[in-house]
Amino acid sequence: MPPRKREKPTEKESNTDQIKTDRELFLQAFEKPTQIYRFLGSRQQHSPVFLQRCLTYMKRRMSRTHSKRKSFKINSILEKVTAQQRALDSERPSGHLIITFTGYYDKSHKDLLLAGPGDTVCVEATLLKICHKKRKDVSSPVMQISVGKCDVHRNPDVTNPPAKVTAISVPNDNFNLSNGHLVKSYVLLLRVTCPVNKTKVNGYCNGDISDVLDEPAQKKRKSMKNSSDDIHYYGAELVVYDKHQRCLLTDGEYQLVLQDLGQRNSPKKLSSWETFPEGKEKVSNTNMTLPQYESINFIDVFGKGPLVTFHLQWRDNLVNGIVDRPQPATKMDELFCPNGLKDVNPEFPLQERPNKMRIFYQFLYNNNTRQQTEARDDFQCPWCRVNCIELYCLLKHLKLCHSRFCFNYVPHPKGARIDVSINESYDGSYVGNPNDLHSTGFAFSRTGPARRNPVTHVMVCRPKRPTPSLSEFLEPDDAEADGPRSYISGHNRLYYHTATCLSVRPQEIDIDSESENDPLWLRIKTQHSRETVLY
Repeated sequence: MPPRKREKPTEKESNTDQIKTDRELFLQAFEKPTQIYRFLGSRQQHSPVFLQRCLTYMKRRMSRTHSKRKSFKINSILEKVTAQQRALDSERPSGHLIITFTGYYDKSHKDLLLAGPGDTVCVEATLLKICHKKRKDVSSPVMQISVGKCDVHRNPDVTNPPAKVTAISVPNDNFNLSNGHLVKSYVLLLRVTCPVNKTKVNGYCNGDISDVLDEPAQKKRKSMKNSSDDIHYYGAELVVYDKHQRCLLTDGEYQLVLQDLGQRNSPKKLSSWETFPEGKEKVSNTNMTLPQYESINFIDVFGKGPLVTFHLQWRDNLVNGIVDRPQPATKMDELFCPNGLKDVNPEFPLQERPNKMRIFYQFLYNNNTRQQTEARDDFQCPWCRVNCIELYCLLKHLKLCHSRFCFNYVPHPKGARIDVSINESYDGSYVGNPNDLHSTGFAFSRTGPARRNPVTHVMVCRPKRPTPSLSEFLEPDDAEADGPRSYISGHNRLYYHTATCLSVRPQEIDIDSESENDPLWLRIKTQHSRETVLY
C-alpha cells in the first residue's frame, strides 16, 4: 500500500502561523529593553543616580530659583523674621472678643426638659492658656481664666426668637504672650449646666403608680427629693489662637456641638470636636461620653445632639449681660435666591481649563505597526514613570534615557503620536576588552600588575545648544552630512592573533602578531652559538 501523501498546508493556515510568528518576534524584541528600563526606573526611584530637575531640558521640574542668592545678605534673615512677626501682629484682632448666645438646643431630651417660657441653662466660659512644655514637664502647663457666666434660652422658638439675649466678653488683655510662660495656644472652654425635671404624676416618671402602699412618708419624700431634679453637664472647646498664633475665630454665627461631660473634670482632659466616637463608646483618655444615640453621624449631630448657638464679634468696647438680639449675618432669602450671584464680582475670575494634549504610542516592527496604546493625558514616561511636564521634555527624555529604542514624533490632530521601534545600531558592549572582566581587581592579583586597555572618556562637552524645537524629533528625510557627530568614548575594538586566532590581551597589544618569532629552543641555541664565536 503506497504511503499517504502529506497534505499541503492551506494558504489561510500559513498566514495565521506567519502572523503568530511575527507577533512572538515582536514581543521578544520589545521584552528585554522594556524589562531593563523598568528595572532602571525602579532603581532610580529608590537610589537615584542623578536628579531629573538638574537636567537642562527638565527646568520645569525645578520648583525654586536661585536668583535671590546674588542679593542675599546675612542680615536679611533678621529682617525677614521681623517682617513676618509684624505681619502676624497686624492680623491679630485688636478688639475684645464678644460672644452673644442666641440659644441652646437639645432635641434628644426634649421630653425630659422643662419647656416652659423663660426656661434657661447656665453657660460658663473659661479661657485656657496652653503653654509650651519645658524639658522636665510631663505635660504642657495650662492656665485657666474664668471669663463669666450667663443664662441662655433653652429650645427657643426659631420663628419667633426672643428679643433679648445674653453676652459674655473676653478682654483682649487676656490674649497676652508673656505671662511667666510662653503661651502656645488659647482655647475657649464652654460648660453648660442643664437641669432636667423628671417629676411626673405621683412623683414617678411617665405617670407610674407605686404598688408599695406601706412605704414610710419620710423615706418617700427623701427619694422624691433626690430624683426630682437632675443636672446634666455638657462642654465643648474652641481654639481661638493656634500654635502658630493665628486667629481661628472670625466674626460670624456659630453652632457648637456639645459633649456630655457626665461629671466635672479637669479642662485638660476635654477632647476636641474631631474625636466623636460612635454609639456609646467613650472618648480615649477622657471621662466624657456622648449622648446615648444608636449611631453617630456628623451631619445628624447638629440635628440631634445638644448644641449652643452664638454670635461672635471682635469689638473695641466690652459688652456683658442682657443685650439686644443681633441681626443675622445673611438673610436666608438671599442665599437661596436664584439670581443672588449675578452681582458678585469674584476677585479671581474663573479660567477655562485648557484642553490637554493626548499622546499615542505606536510600536513598529519590521516597518509595520504592531500595536498602538490608548491615549494618555499626561507627559509621564511609560517605562520609568518620570513626569516630564512638557512634550519636548518627554521626547528629549525618551531619546536620551531610552536609547535602545528609536522615537519619532508625528503631529496628530488630537495631540501627538510617538512611533517606537528597536534601535538596531545600539551598542550595548562593554567598554574595553572583554578579557578585562575579572571578578577580582588587578590590585589583588598574585601575578602582579598588568596592563589594561586605554580608555578615554569625554568629561566636558559643551557644544552650542540649539533652540528647543519639536522638529528635531521628526523623522529626517536624508541624513545631514554637516550634522553633529557623536562623540566616541573608549576603545571597543578587539584584536586576534593570526596563527592561533586567540584574542590579544592588553599586555600583548604592543607585540607584533605578524612577526616571525623563533621558538624558544632555537633562540637558546642561537644565543650559545653567538657566545662561542665571540670567544
